[in-house]
Amino acid sequence: MIRITLRQLAVFEAVAREGSIVKAAGEIGLSPSAASMSLKDLEAQLGAQLFVRQGKRLMLSDRGRQVREMATSILLQVVDLGSLTAPQELSGRLRIGAAGSLGNYLLPQLCAGFMQQYPRISIELRVSSSMDVMERVQKMSLDLGFVGAPVNSTYLQASPWLRDSLVVCCAPDNPLASRPRIMLNELARQPWVLEKTASSERTAFTTEALKYVNSINVVLETDSIEAIKRVVRQGQAVACISALAVEDEVRRGELAILKIPELNFTRICSLITRRNVYYSQTLQAFRTFAMAQGASTLTGPDERPSAEDIAKPA
Repeated sequence: MIRITLRQLAVFEAVAREGSIVKAAGEIGLSPSAASMSLKDLEAQLGAQLFVRQGKRLMLSDRGRQVREMATSILLQVVDLGSLTAPQELSGRLRIGAAGSLGNYLLPQLCAGFMQQYPRISIELRVSSSMDVMERVQKMSLDLGFVGAPVNSTYLQASPWLRDSLVVCCAPDNPLASRPRIMLNELARQPWVLEKTASSERTAFTTEALKYVNSINVVLETDSIEAIKRVVRQGQAVACISALAVEDEVRRGELAILKIPELNFTRICSLITRRNVYYSQTLQAFRTFAMAQGASTLTGPDERPSAEDIAKPA
C-alpha cells in the first residue's frame, strides 16, 4: 500500500519550485537531510525518479511534471479544508507575475486593495517579461499572471483583463511636441529609447513600425521603464511605451505624447492561470477581485483605467 504523507508532497512541491533541496528545506522548516530523505521516500513509493539534475538545479522529470499537478492540487485543497471552520478569514500566500508596465503601475495598487480586503493574505509579486510570466505560470512557480502579449499555450487559461494602449512620447521642449500630427517616416532617424526585445511593448512597436519604415534608430535599450522615461525627459530621444507608465508624467507636463496616424497600439492585456489544476479559495478570490477591476474597461479603447481606478474596491 502506498503511504504518501503531506510532508512528502510539501517537500516535493517546494523542490520543484525552488530547484534546490536546501532552499526547499529552509522554506518548509526542515533540515536539508530530512527534506532529502522525505523526497527519496516519495520517489520510492511512486517507483519513479521525479527530478533530474541540470548543473546545480534539480529539474522535474516527465513523471515529476505529472506528479506536480496532482501534488499542488492536493496541498491547495488541504489549505482550503483547514479554512472551512472560518471561511470569512481567507488566508494564504499568492505568487503573482506581471509584465513590466502592468507590474509596475497597476499591480501594486491592485494587490494593496486586495490585501486591505483580505488582511491575512500575503502576496509575492514578480515583474518580468510577458513570456517569462507565461512560462512560470505554466510551470506553476506562479499562481497567476498578467501579460500584454498574446497567449498561445494549451496549458494556460487566458481571460481578457483590460485594454491598454502604447504611445510615442518625447520631452515637452522637443520641437516634435508642438506639432499636431507627425508621420512615422519622419521619426525613423530620431534617436529611439526602447525596452529590450523580450518585452511585449517592444514586439508590438516593431511589428507595427516596420510596416511603414525599413529601420528605427535605436540608441538605447533597457529593461527599466523608469530609465526610458528619464532619458526621454532629459534629451531629444523619443520612446514607445505603455500609456499606463507615462500618465503621471504627461499630467505633470514632463512628457508629451505625439500623434502618429499610422500607429494604433491598442492591445488587450490578459489574466492567465494554469489549466487543469485546483484553484485555491485565495486564488479564486484574487482572480474575481482583479477581473472586477479590469474587465469593465474592455468596452472601449478610451476606457483604460488609471492606477487609482484599479485600487478602488469592487
